[in-house]
Amino acid sequence: MKQTPSPSHCPAKDISDEALAWIVRLHSGEASSQDRREYGQWRAQSAEHEAAAAEAEALWSDAAHLRQDGQTGLVYPGRNREGLSRRRLLMGVVGLGIAGGGLAVSRPYLRTLSSDYTTATAETRAINLPDGSRVMLNALSALDVHFDGEARRLVLKEGQAFFDVATEARPFIVSVGNTEVTALGTAFDVDTNATDGSLAVTVTSHSVQVRSSVSGLPADLTLSEGQRVSIDRDGVIGTPMTEDPAVALAWHSGMYVAENRRLGEVVAALGRYHQGWIVFSHDSLKSRQVSAVLDLRTPDASLAALAAGLPIRVTRMTHFMTLISAI
Repeated sequence: MKQTPSPSHCPAKDISDEALAWIVRLHSGEASSQDRREYGQWRAQSAEHEAAAAEAEALWSDAAHLRQDGQTGLVYPGRNREGLSRRRLLMGVVGLGIAGGGLAVSRPYLRTLSSDYTTATAETRAINLPDGSRVMLNALSALDVHFDGEARRLVLKEGQAFFDVATEARPFIVSVGNTEVTALGTAFDVDTNATDGSLAVTVTSHSVQVRSSVSGLPADLTLSEGQRVSIDRDGVIGTPMTEDPAVALAWHSGMYVAENRRLGEVVAALGRYHQGWIVFSHDSLKSRQVSAVLDLRTPDASLAALAAGLPIRVTRMTHFMTLISAI
């Protein structure tokens, strides 16, 4: 991957978004000569438009040498073994969509846009459910809600959510893949953002029952207040660990508390507040241990703080791409 010089002042994000949308459109196989003329007119509007166009074209070129982790959405150098095209990668990771021959910006990483509740980059959302329960969705998250006379069922499709459950007779069940978390008079957090595809459940009040399935065999665990457990992508439930509820809930106020967390996990959390790609130069970097308190609302400053305390270098390659490499 080559490093492309960036202008002394990065183009405004809306102009960069437009430039990327143009590049995806022009490489869609559906672009007309009129589209190309209009693109030329668009980039000739100002020096800022020209800089954004050059940056978008460089990013298109770089995307040929990137691969995306299908479980986490993180991007790394190296070609996709699945043959994922540059157009799909840019549309899925940067968040550009093509609709009706026009240009449209959509949310990145979300597995579906038909969810009942979603959030965008750097957006959190408080939801009041019909039963009096409350949900807080973290950035880039998607949730479906299915209430009937028998049960209160929710599906966390993407991201992270905190559930403060109202007491009533119907069970309150949160599903993520083949894992179910059932409230036992409870407040709890469910986080799907880990880079290894695992799921984390943290209880901040009372307890929950965690049920998963490994090779078709169910496994159960009762998790108590002040405990956190990880369930790997195969459904194996780990050993519960102690975690201060204040640490689990820090993201509600825009902070992230990392206590011996892996760098990849920390970067995944920051990435949901960062406009663009955060790219690792090598997979091994994401296993480095991190202990830090970071501000999710200023992800670039938080990345700089990580670089100051770890043997890593953070390089802003373009408006949309930041590279993490070893020193």
